[in-house]
Amino acid sequence: CEGGVYDLAVVVPETGGQTCGEIQQSAASHITGDALCNTIQSVERNCCPNMAAELADNLSLRIEMAGNFGHDVDCASHKADWGLCYSQFFTFEYSGSKAYNDKNFVIYFSSIHRLLHVDHPGFEFGHVVGDLTYIKPTQMFQGFESPSVVILPLVFEYWSVQETDKMPRFFVVDTRDDSTAVIPNTDTEEMHEFVIPYMSSMKTEGDKNVPMTVENRYARNEKLSEGVETDTSTRIIPTPFRVETSESSTTFGIEGVTLINADLLGRLQTGAEELIGKVTMKAASGKDHVLILMIGTLPDDIAGNESYMMEITAEGTTITASQEQGLFYGVMSFIGLLDTSSSRGTMPVKEMTIYDKPRFEYRGHQIDSARHFRTKESVLQTIDAMALYKLNNLHFGLSNDEGWRLEIPGLEELTTVGSRRCFDMSEMTCILTQLGSGPDPSDVPQFYSVADFVEILKYAEARNVKIAPEFNMPGHARAAVVSMEARAKNGDDSYRLMDPEDETELLTVQFYDRSSIINPCLDSSVKFVVKLVDEVVKMYAEAQLGVDVWQFGGDEAKNILLGGGYSNYDDLPKEPPFSKSPACIKKMQEDPTISIDTDAANYWALKVNQILAQKGIREMVAWEDGLNGMTKEEFEIAEVSVNFWSTLFWGATDVLVEASKTGFGVIMANPDYLYFDFPYEVHPEERGYYWGTRENSVYKVFSFAPENLPQNAETSVDRDGNAMDVTTPVWPAPIIKGIQGQTWSETVRTETQHQEMTFPRVLAVAERAWHRGSWELDWTPNQNYQGTTNHVPKDQLAADFKGFNSVLGCREVRKIWQRLGISYRVPPPGAMIEGGILIANTELPCTRIQYSVDRGANWSEYFGSVEVGEGKYVSLKSVSSDGALESRVVTIDQEECSSCQGVCESNPLEPFNTPQVCSDGSTPQSPSLPPPPSSNAGESTALSKNPAGNE
Repeated sequence: CEGGVYDLAVVVPETGGQTCGEIQQSAASHITGDALCNTIQSVERNCCPNMAAELADNLSLRIEMAGNFGHDVDCASHKADWGLCYSQFFTFEYSGSKAYNDKNFVIYFSSIHRLLHVDHPGFEFGHVVGDLTYIKPTQMFQGFESPSVVILPLVFEYWSVQETDKMPRFFVVDTRDDSTAVIPNTDTEEMHEFVIPYMSSMKTEGDKNVPMTVENRYARNEKLSEGVETDTSTRIIPTPFRVETSESSTTFGIEGVTLINADLLGRLQTGAEELIGKVTMKAASGKDHVLILMIGTLPDDIAGNESYMMEITAEGTTITASQEQGLFYGVMSFIGLLDTSSSRGTMPVKEMTIYDKPRFEYRGHQIDSARHFRTKESVLQTIDAMALYKLNNLHFGLSNDEGWRLEIPGLEELTTVGSRRCFDMSEMTCILTQLGSGPDPSDVPQFYSVADFVEILKYAEARNVKIAPEFNMPGHARAAVVSMEARAKNGDDSYRLMDPEDETELLTVQFYDRSSIINPCLDSSVKFVVKLVDEVVKMYAEAQLGVDVWQFGGDEAKNILLGGGYSNYDDLPKEPPFSKSPACIKKMQEDPTISIDTDAANYWALKVNQILAQKGIREMVAWEDGLNGMTKEEFEIAEVSVNFWSTLFWGATDVLVEASKTGFGVIMANPDYLYFDFPYEVHPEERGYYWGTRENSVYKVFSFAPENLPQNAETSVDRDGNAMDVTTPVWPAPIIKGIQGQTWSETVRTETQHQEMTFPRVLAVAERAWHRGSWELDWTPNQNYQGTTNHVPKDQLAADFKGFNSVLGCREVRKIWQRLGISYRVPPPGAMIEGGILIANTELPCTRIQYSVDRGANWSEYFGSVEVGEGKYVSLKSVSSDGALESRVVTIDQEECSSCQGVCESNPLEPFNTPQVCSDGSTPQSPSLPPPPSSNAGESTALSKNPAGNE
């Protein structure tokens, strides 16, 4: 290799003397085996270096939060929604051995907030689509000296209080050879590799949320442990309808479980036996405790298909039910009593009689596999957990803007293009990268094959879990639209989903253009849905099932620039979807009753509903806003339900009343209580979005009252930490069909992250879905609830949660992790130092605590109050009972927090460490900030740094 010219005559004679570009073409026709292919690729890398890597490999990035408020930025001048914006600093450190003066590069990154301004004469910015954003040099760019630091002051829309707002995998594109390379320190899931820890959790000056410092967490944990002691030997998650014991009830030990009359379980026999084997980790034997299954009549107060009666004695256990589902849940309840951590070789069980029935017919969980793919194995593990805790509906998100995840025979582009994310501006080989996935597609297929999906269906059916596939439309459909555009460009436009003559300009809620919304006026769009439904029905048939439920989606098919704070800016594109689509203009002219430009979702819902009815599908479910203004009578299908996702502080109670008038079934999916992509606590290092609430803790999910929505105003605060004031409407109590938790995955990229965001919160949903707490009040018209009212019997709530939490921490999370292989979030500990004595606690009982007095070099087990001395820097973490799972590290930093009225918390084990927040919400003095911008950074005219801005 000399001067960028190959000499591969020894390997492939015809390639001698070819240039970098030529070798790629000629090599392709000479590859006869892996060895030859690898040889050519190796020489190619050596001879034709990746031009983007020349810069990227010598760059590192640090992102530092400057302020959500208290800055000098005129947010309205940048057309920020509601005039809200925040400032950050991107610091690029260049370490190359020689100066880099080329201007032929672009730095791309994912930004969930719109970039509004770059205050640097050497750089400009732009938005591609979705969250894909870029900065690139202007003619005034002076290059990167060797070495050098370039600081870019940037302005983004809204606010940022979670470090996970910043997405990983910033990458460089060199426009000379279109090569790409990720900036190395951003190619990580450890946020502090490139994000300096946030020093404040305050969103606005009026933010009243209490930051979860180590001391505040200690006080909160103490409060959660209050309440009367409960006998957890009879406690099951979810709590049974009624449990009876007697003074003569004894506790006995068992080694394993054997089912008698297991054939009565029918289709559920395999699932029950496999779950018994996983939980007990023991094959059936003659020494096992026997569960005798019987079909019979149940008492009137528990009669139902999923109900059961179970009598447990030392001699054996009898489970009676009227249907196989009831028998299955009786077996699950017996498994639920087992303490698999017992060191005695046997598992203790107490004699009792259980009478049980479900609270709701629909008890669900949602997996968003579209934003980030969840493996088949992960889905199967989740189904195991759902069955164990009596959740019976899996809402399976298989498509969205960011990905299509199911193979559809005959529409191959849905997976060859729509399941792959990469940097291909033509979008012929993939959809454009989003959500921190970087420039390169995954090496592992990011979709379920037909065989995979059939296996998942069979697995769920054997565990009484019904799967409702969601193919979101007409909005949130960009993966499908782009895939069919690629097909059209290859010659087949019969399934096209976008009108090529449509010139409508719009911006969706996640910053996509019209390519995010299926055009409902095209015959090819209808043909696409018919083909999709036909193929999915075939998959269910292969699993010997019918499609009972179809999730339509329907949400957010709109132009956000038409409303909200954008109404103040007249020069933004304010065009309704499809208002410039010739196909839609023609359709509305032919039928003046149609208003596709204002209610595309409603129009499309009726179209899809007709198709589903023709295919014999019994029920259609949609997100609540997708059916706004509609009623059940407009639909041909037998049953229509909505996922109700209004927030309480935005008027959910009134919206719920209106929803109850439509005739639709109502499934509670309230974001401010049931979204698991939101943080567990108010702390910048917690993962997740926070538009609906700043925290969804296990306690908050547990204390949610789904049938009396106003009650929750007394037991929780709004997203800004303010007390709520809600009066129950004068209307009969809405009928609730069920409840489900949602694990959206925009910020949830890995399987471990997904499991930790879902578990153990989903067990609290299972509790509320199956069992109504004694502290839940009836819907009472005109009843007012506030943070200061005392209608809710909080002593009962506290005692109920204490019993639930004890079983959760000491029994169930061990089953989840050690038996089902599912990670769960280990909550960080709380702590205080008083008189040199360290005291610590944890939210989850039976969780170990470890501490370090040498910044993590050595760890000691915490068994109780221990002397550490005054003015110490003490690190703490929680650890699972087996030591395999850990919380994030938290600290009591008395030295660096001498300026605070309380205690600071930070992570001493991460790079770019700075103190974060004081327990009183203020900011420590003298925070670590980058140096003032050099001449290379330009004069900052739009933004000045204000260290006290977040106080």
